[in-house]
Amino acid sequence: ARSLAVALTLLLCLSLLADAAKPKRKTVPIDDEETVKARDFALAEIIKLSDSYRDLKFNKVISAETARSAFADGTNYFLKVEIECTSVCAAPLSPASTCRRGHYKGVNEIIVFEKDDGHYDGIAIDEFPQMDGEYHPCTPSYKGPEKCNPAEHRTPEQAALFLDYEEDEAKGKAEL
Repeated sequence: ARSLAVALTLLLCLSLLADAAKPKRKTVPIDDEETVKARDFALAEIIKLSDSYRDLKFNKVISAETARSAFADGTNYFLKVEIECTSVCAAPLSPASTCRRGHYKGVNEIIVFEKDDGHYDGIAIDEFPQMDGEYHPCTPSYKGPEKCNPAEHRTPEQAALFLDYEEDEAKGKAEL
């Protein structure tokens, strides 16, 4: 009975230590200057992830909390946001794009990692927005009948890479 009491006491102490070590979240105003900066950083980072997210927007921030990072080297912003996006996969697409056309609207939770020196170190999102339509025909994932015209989806920089090739090809056809 005595060893059981010691084991239970030890377990209780370890449980209290674990709770004490976990950073506590603090609710912050959604219009607070630092919260707005974290929100804007998160939006910019998500837009970079896919051509499908070019027109993504945050309709509203539902809630915002902060906590010291687990490594005590910065602040984490915990944002609950309503996200909306309608993707048309407009040109130009990035090389190897996986752009999916369609619409998404949902509530997502995002964590923004800010370091003590003031720079943002990255984000985490609970679930990536999924468009409800088909992939664009110029993507490897597309399986439909529509044809892709790669020239329509080149950036000016990409088009410049193909100029010599297209001129040589035109010359070859003219000589025939």
